[in-house]
Amino acid sequence: MARRQAENGVAGIGAELHRGERAMKLTVLGNNGTFPRPGGACSGYLLEHGGRFVLLECGNGVLSRVQTLCPLDRLEGIVVSHLHDDHCGDLRIMKYAVETKRALGAMERIIPVYMPASPGAEAGQLHYPEAFDTGTINESTRLVIGDLHFRFAPMMHSVETYAVEISWGGGKRLVYSSDTTLHEGLIEFAKGADVLLCEATTARRGAVALPHMTAGEAGYAARAAGVGQLILTHFWCDEKEEECLREAQAYFDNTETAEEMKQYEW
Repeated sequence: MARRQAENGVAGIGAELHRGERAMKLTVLGNNGTFPRPGGACSGYLLEHGGRFVLLECGNGVLSRVQTLCPLDRLEGIVVSHLHDDHCGDLRIMKYAVETKRALGAMERIIPVYMPASPGAEAGQLHYPEAFDTGTINESTRLVIGDLHFRFAPMMHSVETYAVEISWGGGKRLVYSSDTTLHEGLIEFAKGADVLLCEATTARRGAVALPHMTAGEAGYAARAAGVGQLILTHFWCDEKEEECLREAQAYFDNTETAEEMKQYEW
């Protein structure tokens, strides 16, 4: 099987020489948590920098949307924070798309995919050498894809999960929380970031303990970390996003909700 180890070092895909500061674009392909709303999609974020594309998360509904912006043969990497289907489920369908395109001569190469090593059964389902060149991530991993640099920090969730830092240009940083409860590790990892893209699964904490953050906790984390901007994402289907926004803004003013298919640029 084609497995690329990215641990304890740097994995680069055609890293370029720095040619001056350029903007990074992020398009929200899906912002739903657990399962998609009618017409919606789960976690997926398309990163574009210098004409090169990286997909962060590939949850349910993302495959259809990413192809409206980027042909699959232009994806230079896919980064997955953890192996829950609302973050990686469409990879199981994408593998058929890549294999079929290659068989028809419409696509030559396979796509590098970086993901945690566990749970092992789920990871094994994505080791599909006809479509993906898979590599594992952990807190020691450093990835360089074009001019985008990736670091990872372990989060507190029900499976092995990593927050993701993306840096580019003159030291700009975006930190993506992935799924986690509020804890000091996230705040330290996000310290001073230009942008925190943070889960806000519910507006407020309910009676049942969940391994997720509320919108208010996302706002608190943004304030404690001293970030420049907070973007809320990963909403449960019945949550009102305007209520999540109010809860977060009680702690951190410069907050907005991630809108599906909206493009952000920094």
